[in-house]
Amino acid sequence: MTLKIRPAHAGELATLTQILHRSKASWGYDAERMDGFRAAFRLGPRDLTRGPLLVAERNGTPLGLAGGEIRDGVFELDHLFIAPEALRQGIGRLLLHRMEDLARSAGTDRLRLKSDHYAEGFYRKEGYVLTGDTPSPMSPTGSIPILEKPLAPAAVPLSEICLTLDRHTPWVFEAENRDAVAAHWQHEQRANPHLWNGRTLKVRGLSIRDGVLSGVCQECSFAAYLAWRAWGYPSLEDHNVFGSAVVRSADGDLLFGVMADHTANPGRIYPFGGSLEPEDADPATGAVDLIGSTWRELQEEAGLGPEDLRETARFALPFGPLIAVALVLQSSQPTAALASRIMAHSDGSEERELKAVQPLRGPQDLAIPSLTPWGRDIARAVFSAGPST
Repeated sequence: MTLKIRPAHAGELATLTQILHRSKASWGYDAERMDGFRAAFRLGPRDLTRGPLLVAERNGTPLGLAGGEIRDGVFELDHLFIAPEALRQGIGRLLLHRMEDLARSAGTDRLRLKSDHYAEGFYRKEGYVLTGDTPSPMSPTGSIPILEKPLAPAAVPLSEICLTLDRHTPWVFEAENRDAVAAHWQHEQRANPHLWNGRTLKVRGLSIRDGVLSGVCQECSFAAYLAWRAWGYPSLEDHNVFGSAVVRSADGDLLFGVMADHTANPGRIYPFGGSLEPEDADPATGAVDLIGSTWRELQEEAGLGPEDLRETARFALPFGPLIAVALVLQSSQPTAALASRIMAHSDGSEERELKAVQPLRGPQDLAIPSLTPWGRDIARAVFSAGPST
């Protein structure tokens, strides 16, 4: 039963409007109030262009929607409606979290919404706080609550990483969607024959508390990961935890990689690093060495190792389903020489994963379009901390 989160399209606005109306009616409003609501609230073409409008679908059938836009620097959530037959399945919570991810990606640090009278408890459980109210003819009290939640991505300093590999339990997402994953992989390979379906690790039971990141890793195929990503990360229990080597030159610039066209992320810009692999787990204990994995990826991509760089900071940066563990690594070389060295290594390697090296010289460079949202937030956190010591 494949669940996907995707952008809405023009051909389904009538269907989504029906979900909106049926969802509202499920609270038990009388006919007169619902007639007024149906007349006042319908989705139209503008809802597709003014901001993100997401749809949750299962096996091709839309079950819920969420949408909003940025107004005066705050992301306003205008819609979150679930079909009555799909209630209490976690779809509303999933859509809400994915809208928070999009709001964060857009650079806003708050999400605001006007809640249905009966839905206030749901939002409060998700961390929203009451900031006011506004008149509403639908509400039995004559008004509905206005709630907000801060979204600023917090870089959490880490003192310990405790990841272990569960060798006996397959990744639930892959097990439940095996046929759909296989079909999606065939589509991806037709578009990019260079892709390789290796093995990777995803994390369940993630916790970041008191400087300790912990969780249980489950092995899956790269094909399953690509499907999970393409389908909007349709589970809140799973996370992609990965290391990011944030290389800083003697000039104070950050050096990120521009991925080559044959990779799974062509043209995207982010720190050196990669996914966890089964080989990162100790054969005897199952302990997963994320730091060792990060150094290995840095050596493979950029040709740099501990003898070339000095670690000055280590932090986790949660970004929805993505958890970057950043190692800030100081070089004694200036930007131009370091970038030239990295590209010489990449061009001489068999994989040739890099198209270029992108220096980030300060906050003014964070608007580069191809910079990934999580890469941007890592850079912002490093620049905010000031020069390395």
